[in-house]
Amino acid sequence: MRKLVVCMLLTAFTAACARDVTAPAFVAANPVRGVTITIDAHGRCLVTCDPPFANATMTLVTIRNTGTSTSYMQACGSTEYVFEQQLVDGKWQNVGPAITCAVGPQSIALAPGDTAQMNWFFASGRRRLALGIGGVADMSDAALDTSAEIDLP
Repeated sequence: MRKLVVCMLLTAFTAACARDVTAPAFVAANPVRGVTITIDAHGRCLVTCDPPFANATMTLVTIRNTGTSTSYMQACGSTEYVFEQQLVDGKWQNVGPAITCAVGPQSIALAPGDTAQMNWFFASGRRRLALGIGGVADMSDAALDTSAEIDLP
């Protein structure tokens, strides 16, 4: 858990670069413990529909436990700690500000068959979402779950 948190915090400090990229072939999702992250570029708005910046693409993100046992999502306060990555020069880099979670639970249970949904606004480029998933509530066995990439103009 400590190694995952340290790695995630260190990579969160890396700023995304705005350059033209010759990217490798499409990268598929990397589900962990049967938990999948899907991004629907034509999904419905759940709460706030106004884009936070110009040319933002609103998506519907679904985190679904297709496994047979409860999994635990890394949390920040009372919500899932989902973070965005952009493909830059063939490497995935975290996008946005580094987030420090000082209070709240470190995980949220996701029972078999359950889903969590949220809207996410993306800028252009090759992007994906990532989330730490564990088999125990203390996240001591956490691994990085990623969505398939989405390529936005």
